Formats: sequence, structure tokens, C-alpha cells
Amino acid sequence: MDLIDTHCHVSYPDFDHDRDAVLARAKAAGVSVMVTVATDPSCWHRYLDLSEGRPQMRVALGFHPNYAENFSEPALGELRKLFEKHPGKAVAVGETGLDFFREHCAPEIQRRAFQAQLDLAAELELPFILHCRKAEREMLDVLAAQQKRLGRPLRGVWHCFSASVACMQEAVGLGLYLGFGGILTYVKAQDVRDAAKAAPSERLLLETDAPYLPPQPWRGQRNEPAYVAETARRLAEVRGVSADEIARITTANARQLFGI
Repeated sequence: MDLIDTHCHVSYPDFDHDRDAVLARAKAAGVSVMVTVATDPSCWHRYLDLSEGRPQMRVALGFHPNYAENFSEPALGELRKLFEKHPGKAVAVGETGLDFFREHCAPEIQRRAFQAQLDLAAELELPFILHCRKAEREMLDVLAAQQKRLGRPLRGVWHCFSASVACMQEAVGLGLYLGFGGILTYVKAQDVRDAAKAAPSERLLLETDAPYLPPQPWRGQRNEPAYVAETARRLAEVRGVSADEIARITTANARQLFGI
């Protein structure tokens, strides 16, 4: 299978002692590309540096809502310059969005950073990566307003999708892709499987969010990109198709979204 892990953090220190081995295991599992996501300005350059000489790695750069206090106009300007300097390597804005589950950052600061990143993605004609916890209604409202302003479908992915079928349908209507990861495999995550079953095939993506949220066989352990193959297998079961078909569909979707 040719698989793409559309959301991971293999540049985190969690992988400093065995990163090359992790990448080798991913390759052996069929993972040809991974998008590693830098969540605040302190790690943007580190992620870009680590991706050099590793053609399987692409990078997303942004202000995660939990670290949105680091957002400023000068930092946004630096972000713009990095995208302009690294075309083809820096492939998405984010992850951005809203997180009202944790209280790391005030909602009004999150909103400002979120809107600015949506606007930057539109300006640079890049996709964006969404993070959402306990903020589905507000995030969808912001996205609907953005779509109305732009006058065209949005170009982005709802990472780690774990919302309802109704939210899935609304997101797809806005033009979004849906990233399914290890949560899909969890025993109690039937609502996520319901959304994954009902979603249009042309909107499905696979991800790991490594080192977080490993699939069921590795619960409690560090996640890594190789395990995306297990999510592909489980998604195939949910949709009643072969794992090869899921790989074909999700890889084509990822290449289209991220311009890989």
C-alpha cells in the first residue's frame, strides 16, 4: 500500500533518539509521505531543518490554539516568509482552530489567531489544518463566514475528526477534508466510525497525530507513522472495502489537498 500520514509530529523531541528508525518503519509499512505539523513559532525552523534531506517529510507551520498567545503580526509576517521561502516543503497552514476543552489560551486570542491563519492560507493559496475541541459550532460558523467571504469552497482538513455525522456533513459542505486517525479504532468511538462510514470517499484522509492517539493495538504507547496502516485497515472494514482501496483513495486525496 502507498499511504500518506497527513498529520504527525515526528519532529517532536519524543523521536529524537530513534527518528531515523521511525521513518524506516514507516517506509516499510507503506508510508511514502508524512506531514509533520509545527504548532508554534519556537519549532517552525526546527521542523524545516529536520525535513531537509528527508524527502518523505513535508511540513505544516502555524499557531496551535493552545499556543495562540504566541501569535502576533510580526510572527505572522515571519510565517508568511517561511512559506514563500520553502515552496513544496511547507505545504499547509496550521494546525489552527479553536480549543475550548483546555484552558491554555483565552478564546478571544484563539479567535484572532485562527482568523489570521485562515486569511493567510487563502492569500498564499495553501490548505489549512484544523484542530477543534469542544468548539465545533463556533469553528463551523467561522468557516462558513470565511467561505462566504471567499466565494468558493474552503481548502483544508479537519484533523483528528471525532465529531458527529451532522458536523461531518456540514464540514464537507464547506469543502473540507476529514482526517481519521487512531480514535477510529477505539472500542467506544462508534460515532467516529459512523461519520467515517457516511463521509464521501473523496474527502477521506488518514493520519496518526503521532506521538499521540495510537490505534487500539498500541494504546498507552507512543504513536508513530507506521501505525497509520492499522487505521487504514480499520477504515476499510468500516466502509466495506479493501485496505488497498482505502490507501488508493486517501493517498490521492492527500496529494490533491497538499499538492504533493
